[in-house]
Amino acid sequence: MVQFQKDDAIHIYKDLTAFYTNSLLHDESPPYAIHSNTYQSKRTLEINTETLTRSLNKAIEQSQLLISRHSFYIYDLSSNTESEYNTLVFQLSGEILKSKETTSQIMKRYFDYREVDYAFIKHFGKTLGITQRCPYVVGETMFAPDKGTAKNHSSWIAFHHVLYYEERASNQLTCLKIRELHELTLPFSRKKVDDMFMKTSRLYHTTKALSTDLQNMFSPFYEENRYEDLNIVKKELTSLTAGQTPLSLVKVFDYMSLHRANEILQTVLGEDNPYLDEIKALFPYSIIFK
Repeated sequence: MVQFQKDDAIHIYKDLTAFYTNSLLHDESPPYAIHSNTYQSKRTLEINTETLTRSLNKAIEQSQLLISRHSFYIYDLSSNTESEYNTLVFQLSGEILKSKETTSQIMKRYFDYREVDYAFIKHFGKTLGITQRCPYVVGETMFAPDKGTAKNHSSWIAFHHVLYYEERASNQLTCLKIRELHELTLPFSRKKVDDMFMKTSRLYHTTKALSTDLQNMFSPFYEENRYEDLNIVKKELTSLTAGQTPLSLVKVFDYMSLHRANEILQTVLGEDNPYLDEIKALFPYSIIFK
């Protein structure tokens, strides 16, 4: 019979505690999963306006399409009158999917699948100053729309798979480097992609900080192991947050309460009421989000 030492039991307990906590707060597989989590691409995709027609011809049709965290670009085709399809979805595996459903319908299905309403994310984002084109950030998943979604269909970029991007100044295009060597070239200025990136980073940083604060209430701090390159959101936040005061639930809830109270006062008193400045001076917003 195998004899377990005291230290062995402690290590097993810590591993199980870390796995249980991580499974509650994140959507990634545990580091000791019995199957490989490496995603091998069948082909490398170069996506731009010239290759979209070829992509449409090669795509697999699905009548009711459900994306996953392995989808890295959900492209809105609804304005293309020459095609009967409204959406193209590009996967890390190299597969391309197409559907007659709009991106709005497909993303709504994904929000329902994740059981986190996009309206809630937008309301939370509004308290952080994100009033337009709010990303959908849940755990390690980060999808950002390229335009407002209230009245329009939008394309969505999965920033959790973006490693780097740069502008091609000669033709006002921005090239995004995606995991598995995929390349996504968009007819956007770098300024627009910067805006999408910063909104995603702000939401991810806040929710991650809240997650860590909750995590530390239930179990000792543990270090997460990463075996893949950091996406640009995590890389940026790693360099920016070093030495800063960490967020806590109390600080975030205080900020949200003040933000909501300010909205109510503006509605009741009017935005130009002189007393608003005096009230804001007495109850200033936390500088932690500025």
